[in-house]
Amino acid sequence: MKNYSSEVEQAGIGRTPQLCQDALIEMLEELFDGKKYAGQEGRKPLRIIRQDIDIPEEFDEEVDTDACAAPYIRVTMTGGEIPDDDSPQLVEFSLTICAYDTGTKREGFRDVANIKEDIIQRICTRPYFGGAFTILKPIAWAIQQDTSPPYYFAACVLTCTAPALTQDTEMKGMV
Repeated sequence: MKNYSSEVEQAGIGRTPQLCQDALIEMLEELFDGKKYAGQEGRKPLRIIRQDIDIPEEFDEEVDTDACAAPYIRVTMTGGEIPDDDSPQLVEFSLTICAYDTGTKREGFRDVANIKEDIIQRICTRPYFGGAFTILKPIAWAIQQDTSPPYYFAACVLTCTAPALTQDTEMKGMV
């Protein structure tokens, strides 16, 4: 059995779930750089949002303008656990994908399905990111079944490993 604490020390980086979230966002930004999806007032770059959508500073008159968030991926840290003293921390994330399409054929689901699939393919081919984190399988995903046009949604649930030091390393050195 490998000594996870030693591996974390050698890497010298990434000791918190928040750093894992930041690295996951950075990976998604790189994955979707230069791509455009259905949004209000046409196709536009995908926004990657940390934890929650910003609180609007204006009134609802901007709800149907380019100022609205869609298209986006919201990266929400939902929980985690440290299974034992020699294992990495497991951090769970929910990725909410949203596109906006006012077309009469209601094809906004295509963008959310394609965004979801790009994420899944990236994870399956390279589950490592940020120098210290790994996305584990199984990977769960879903496409919204009850329609809410012009908004279309999908979601992915990911479990990532993040370094966790659970023993007092100074005490271990003295024993």
